[in-house]
Amino acid sequence: MKTNATMLPVSGRLPEDLYQWLASLPLDGATTFSDKLREAIAMLKRRHDGGVDYVEALAMHRDLARPARDRLAAIEHDCGAHSEVLATLFEHIPAIGAALQSARLEKPEDARALEAQLTRRALQLAETLLRQMLTTEAAAYDPLVVRHNAQRLVELAQRISLSPSSQGGAS
Repeated sequence: MKTNATMLPVSGRLPEDLYQWLASLPLDGATTFSDKLREAIAMLKRRHDGGVDYVEALAMHRDLARPARDRLAAIEHDCGAHSEVLATLFEHIPAIGAALQSARLEKPEDARALEAQLTRRALQLAETLLRQMLTTEAAAYDPLVVRHNAQRLVELAQRISLSPSSQGGAS
């Protein structure tokens, strides 16, 4: 939001539950209800307008996940456990969302660049999750969550590595 913008008074009515929710919502730099209302509307405008740059979009997607991340931090503090699997997902999913939101798709080269960026990120995520299968139990709340969900991917990778085309032969 522009800091030198002319402020206009606005009057309106909100249901009590929305008022209480917004009043208690933690928004960076917004302490008063007016600050929170301005920031909430600015966030809605950014989301509606799209075309934000990647870093702004990444910050927004991380903010959207903040409540879950904060609750997870409390759980991890209370039980003394940590999930590398969830940490990985919390890293990659906002980045994928930010890439989609900030994409400027005007010509085929833009589509190719987005495709490359999303594919690279998705495969980094898959690689990181597959690393969790190198041990008998993943660093996760459910130590078998990756093993139980990756079997088809592992089978596909094994079949690819055995195919003639992957070994430089003609197919």
